[in-house]
Amino acid sequence: MGVAGAPVREKDRLDFLDILRGFAVMAIFVVNIRAMLAPFPFYNNATLWAGDHDVIVAGLQAFLIEDKWRTVFTALFGAGLALIAERAWVRDAGSLGLISRRLFFLLIFGLIHLLLIWSGDILTAYALTGFLAMWFRNAGRRVLFWVATVALLLALPWNALLYISPVFIPEVRAEIEPFLWGTDPVYLKEQAAIAFGPVGDQIAARVANGQEYILLYFFAGGHFLGTFATMLFGMWLYRIGFFGGALRAAVYGRVAIIGLSIAFILDSARWTWLISSGWTFEAYSFGQILNQLDGYAGALGYAGLVGLIVRAGAKLRPVAAVGRMAFTNYIACSLIGTTLAYGHGGALFGALTNLELMGVVAAVWLAMLIWSPLWLAVFRFGPLEWLWRSLTYGKVQPFRR
Repeated sequence: MGVAGAPVREKDRLDFLDILRGFAVMAIFVVNIRAMLAPFPFYNNATLWAGDHDVIVAGLQAFLIEDKWRTVFTALFGAGLALIAERAWVRDAGSLGLISRRLFFLLIFGLIHLLLIWSGDILTAYALTGFLAMWFRNAGRRVLFWVATVALLLALPWNALLYISPVFIPEVRAEIEPFLWGTDPVYLKEQAAIAFGPVGDQIAARVANGQEYILLYFFAGGHFLGTFATMLFGMWLYRIGFFGGALRAAVYGRVAIIGLSIAFILDSARWTWLISSGWTFEAYSFGQILNQLDGYAGALGYAGLVGLIVRAGAKLRPVAAVGRMAFTNYIACSLIGTTLAYGHGGALFGALTNLELMGVVAAVWLAMLIWSPLWLAVFRFGPLEWLWRSLTYGKVQPFRR
């Protein structure tokens, strides 16, 4: 029996989870970079981009990535809670205290990321939701499935109300539409001024945005409940063997075909609606309902596709290495994007087209695929993973091999 309360040993890791997490970290940067190097409305409204091919690029991002890989990442976080609880139980260590400490330090890291680096942080949301999800870490498969299903059925209409209410409430629309859809040129100029201004002004803006994000969007908007449901589904998928690559190839193949087909149909309907409406704020708001659904369908589809690839014998070691260093690579992407964007760095905020941003993404992908396996050939963990583990276990963990 291993040491009580020790981290998961390298030989105990599940390659499927690492590969899926690696793809998720890489894919998320494809869409996150739009909100790092341009005002936030550019994230939603493809017509704001000035490049000749930028709407096409935005369409590919929507069909291939948006909400799908973020949902995968969230589900994998839930699976990770179940895996930690399982290993802690095997080693005769209490998992509740272990997970609580892990989430507490993740919350600290998330707040640092949210307030000092980039306001699009997801770590804070994961930590806050994890404090609820951890109570289901040892629940049976049936309990996990039904609690997750009920939570999701409550979250979807709640989220839908958040998205469509501005259309019917003029006062709310006047406040929200410039932020989401870029209809106010003054607002866009203000965002550029903040990006090129003093670091203190950038932090002040992130503090204000962070408060609105956590209180209004995450809690009042119901996304806390949706994140909770997704984490529980991740636990369930781990428990039934789906996230362990343990199911038959035919199962993964069917899930991939059905999930990605549904996502394609929903994306097609949403984009057809946006284009035919002339890219109106109303079409965007109602289309977010379809966007949520295609996120779940696409996440399952991609997980099934990766499962099929793994079952076929593909090792994808560079991608797995990126996944094993997901925390470090996620923060590194934010540091690269914001350093390129802001005045204290490259001052490229608003200067690049969406297509040119994909060149940046390709370079960062290549760097991650090279540096992650090279780092792990010398060290046991990524630098932030090592720090997180050392804080969680209350002692310095072995670092070098």
